[in-house]
Amino acid sequence: MFKKLKVDNFKSLVNFSIEFSPMSVIIGNNATGKSSVLQAIDFLCSSVKEDFGIMLERRSWSADNIKSKLINSNKIHFESNILLHSDEGDLSYDWKMVLSIYTGKNEVSLLSESLVCNGEEMLVYQKGKDGLIKDGYKDINILPRALVIHSSVLRMLNRDEKLDFRIKRFVDFLEKSASFEMLSPNEMRLSSRGVKKSIGMSGKNLPSFIKQMTSEQKKSFMNKLTFLLGDKISGVDAKTQGKPGWTQIDSVEKYKNKEIHVSSKEMSDGMLRLLAFVAISEIKESNATMLLDEIENGVNTNYAEQLLELLGKMYEERGHQLILTTHSTVFMDYIPPENIVYLYRDDDGYTKSVQLFEGEQMKEQLDYMYPGEILLNMSQMELLDKSLAFREEG
Repeated sequence: MFKKLKVDNFKSLVNFSIEFSPMSVIIGNNATGKSSVLQAIDFLCSSVKEDFGIMLERRSWSADNIKSKLINSNKIHFESNILLHSDEGDLSYDWKMVLSIYTGKNEVSLLSESLVCNGEEMLVYQKGKDGLIKDGYKDINILPRALVIHSSVLRMLNRDEKLDFRIKRFVDFLEKSASFEMLSPNEMRLSSRGVKKSIGMSGKNLPSFIKQMTSEQKKSFMNKLTFLLGDKISGVDAKTQGKPGWTQIDSVEKYKNKEIHVSSKEMSDGMLRLLAFVAISEIKESNATMLLDEIENGVNTNYAEQLLELLGKMYEERGHQLILTTHSTVFMDYIPPENIVYLYRDDDGYTKSVQLFEGEQMKEQLDYMYPGEILLNMSQMELLDKSLAFREEG
């Protein structure tokens, strides 16, 4: 799981740092950088799977879009601390990358990268110099000096070779981690095809994912849906629509002695998002980081407690870390206060983070109010005065 992230010059994240828990919920006013934090994590995880250029294209970004407009620099710095559990004991990684932005060429390239595990250097790369990496026995030279790299060095490794298990474990974690911060009901309404291990960033693969679920997964899926909605929905499947192989979501609603089939084209945005959340909890991968943006969108607040309980079980049952954002003060009432991170922008426009309920002054508020109530009853200035007082005292 991600324990800490430092970012410099990625959108509004300038000299920015944030700490995470197994289930972190990021809150704050609009345009404070909540989505940018999720995008930065996804950018890092995706760098071991695809070129930077493909990531930009996937989000319809140019290279110029990802660097901050607040400072004049063409370099982006990432530093992350990631903790993984293994049979050999806990593995603590410090991973650093520096990227170069070429606005004229609309290009992002790697300037340097390093990976340290439990204090031992695993990877060292600097543009213009030879790259070194551990193969389990010795340091080996793997990268020619003249090579221009458009991804993490870790993407270029041949894992069929005898690489150190700590590197394999690290790359495996990043590859499994997934972003769902662009969930789109309009995409979920469409047909999809093929065998999918995940629903995709926008949810467009939700029909295919539901279609290929095992009988055990389908039973679990329906149990969770009943936990959320009661027994209103008696069945969910993906049926062939139009061309062979293309499937679309179909649900069965039960009313007294009548059953009604409802296709995804007829479903509400909120219903499709709830189906997506339940499907995410059925992804077979374990010990990954999952990113969800504005989980309350389209979802009735009556489902807040059950939905957050369902998502929380993903860590307990599969070891997933969840990093969420929300604007809903109702949802906040069902979140452990120690998991809430508040983002704001300082006078220079830089995004800053604070553990909202770390200090005694804010903890005292919890004696007679829920977290969401506190947010409703305090201005941002009051929140920051009480939260930052703890840092000043420390």
